[in-house]
Amino acid sequence: MCYNLYMGKRRYFLIFGLVVLLGRFCAAQEVPVAQTGNKPALATARLESNLNEAALYKSVLDYSLPADLAATAQKCANADPDTCYFSFKPYESAAEPTQAAAANLELAVLSLQRGQVKQALQHVDKAVSLNPDDPFAKLTQGWMLVSAGKYKKARQSFEDLFYLTADFEYVSSAKLGDALAWYLSGHKDKAASELQYLYTSNPYAISFVSFMLGRIAAEMKSTKKLAPVFLQQALSHDEKNYAAAKLYAQLAEKEKNKLHAWQYYATLYSLDPQNKTLAQKVASYAPLFGDKSIDYLFYLRLEQPIVHVMPSTPSPKVKMALYANREQVPQLLQAAAVMGSGALRITDEKLGEILRGPAYTEKHLEFNEQTGGVDVTDARGHVEFSTKRPFTVRLDKASHTLLVRNVRAASMFAADLSDKELKGSLTVVPTEAGFMLVNNVYAEDLIPALLATQAQEIKHEAALTALAVVFRSALLAAVDQQPQAPYHITDNDPTFHFGGINLIFKDLLEASTKSSQIRLTQAQADYYTDCGVVTADGLENTASKPGYVFSPANVSKYILSNPPADLYSRPQDMTQWAGIKWIYLYEGKEIEDRLAYKKNIGQLRAITPLRVTPQGRVLAMRFEGSKGTYETQTPQETSFILSAGTMRSNLFDIVPIYKGKRIKSVLVRGYDTGLGKGLCLRGADGLAKKGADYMAIIKYYFPQARILDTATGTVR
Repeated sequence: MCYNLYMGKRRYFLIFGLVVLLGRFCAAQEVPVAQTGNKPALATARLESNLNEAALYKSVLDYSLPADLAATAQKCANADPDTCYFSFKPYESAAEPTQAAAANLELAVLSLQRGQVKQALQHVDKAVSLNPDDPFAKLTQGWMLVSAGKYKKARQSFEDLFYLTADFEYVSSAKLGDALAWYLSGHKDKAASELQYLYTSNPYAISFVSFMLGRIAAEMKSTKKLAPVFLQQALSHDEKNYAAAKLYAQLAEKEKNKLHAWQYYATLYSLDPQNKTLAQKVASYAPLFGDKSIDYLFYLRLEQPIVHVMPSTPSPKVKMALYANREQVPQLLQAAAVMGSGALRITDEKLGEILRGPAYTEKHLEFNEQTGGVDVTDARGHVEFSTKRPFTVRLDKASHTLLVRNVRAASMFAADLSDKELKGSLTVVPTEAGFMLVNNVYAEDLIPALLATQAQEIKHEAALTALAVVFRSALLAAVDQQPQAPYHITDNDPTFHFGGINLIFKDLLEASTKSSQIRLTQAQADYYTDCGVVTADGLENTASKPGYVFSPANVSKYILSNPPADLYSRPQDMTQWAGIKWIYLYEGKEIEDRLAYKKNIGQLRAITPLRVTPQGRVLAMRFEGSKGTYETQTPQETSFILSAGTMRSNLFDIVPIYKGKRIKSVLVRGYDTGLGKGLCLRGADGLAKKGADYMAIIKYYFPQARILDTATGTVR
């Protein structure tokens, strides 16, 4: 393994989303690939990249629609799928063949979304017959045949497409469909051969292809030992690949690699804590590591404060609740230790100062189940103070830092229980079941730490400074909206993910300082990491104009399209495209199980986008089953049900793979990250690379915002 868990006095353990246990596998390792001749298809060899940049960036996809259909498509952006279907229905037999073909293609996509597979095939067959030279119609036909389980016919459609176009997007998608058709029909060697081509030529599919090669290797006795290598590759190119992490956990268990099995089952369980199977796995492995089992998980551990001294910038105070779960609920803790880089003191809200402690000496906080209060003890376990009232841990000097470490909750999976170094003070709030920790900190002291967790690979000062403005604006808005609340934000908020000030560097401090007087008003200060061509705000992250317009079929075509060469967020490493284009495969049974937390709908039969944005982003989803239906209300809820929350964004399409009437698995193809609103971080870095300053970046991504200079009161 090519990683090191120990770095000086800091012990690093990583969480899913940063899974580099496998992800940072040595690139020089031998990687199994498909071979020709009489050798097994997964014989060991080194894969060589064969990327054709000219082909990769030459996107020729046409999104135009006949006028009547374009108008109908715009109405569909605000209508449910059934209404949308019947809006296109009058045009299926239009006199003009091109119009009728386009209408049937839209009807085919909508039919598949509504679980009407036979109807979808009828419409797509008609679209192909009316416009036989349209490669997208032929490609869609192939994928729908895969969905329906008609694998031989699907392969024929994909092969027919090769006579219509040599366009990279179409050919790659057809090769992927062909590989899945071979695999699903039991021809694993032939599937591996197609996947090899994609591995070496398509950087957008490399993680998914590696996962599929790992899956095939695991299912073939002669190549089983090669499976972990492929899974390592899958995770190195996309750490969000849930299926790869799950399969690796299962293989580790079979090979009796107890440590890796424990780590990966624990990771999966932390994402899906209601999963009974994962709970059983975790329960069976935890005793093997005893009281130190948490130390083998993916948490950050610090022996003492790292930053020691950091100047403070007086500014509005933010109350941040620590150790929140995915629902943003701060977890009630059973124990924690605090240590200052300078002298600390503990004050009771009524009694005033109670205790003092020298620098680098721990004070332990223990929840007392008998009294329902919190005991403060010294290093020897002697109780120095007990209370049921809130109390505060402060530092004598504002420039010193406070470390919270060895946090213990009722469940080690309740939240990310990593150690955290803080600025400001710490309020301990006792309750009947434990205590909550709230960090009271100047907004300006918090911003560099927020930059540290979200901008690790951003190189340009202008991009970092622009993000600092976004964080400042969002923080102050949270304070303004609820000034008297027990806390304003949590450390696990999607916008404010806080890992501790121990992660900051000089350039992050400078970015925050440079923009300290700038704040956005009259705009929602959002951001996301990776962007495709079209944002949720209707902006384009490229000087090229793709001409994308929404329709149900055009969403799939857009997701099929490759980003142009001048995409602002284009990564330098062509194999690291997972944040911009991605493919995942999820098991239908797992989706059914997560749905059952909400409602038992029986066997899954349809997955339908219920509400979408004008760009096609999914806001709500309907899941239809043999016993009923369930509708999600937010993109986050949809992501959890489909992927245990690991899916990258809400811009995606779905290929349900049926076995009879039941959805056996779901292929999800998507673009970019998050909700696509606000500042695109990698896009900002690309604009900075072209010479844009931070103000220009802010104006680009927030064209309607007012930029307030708090020092002068002027608005730009």
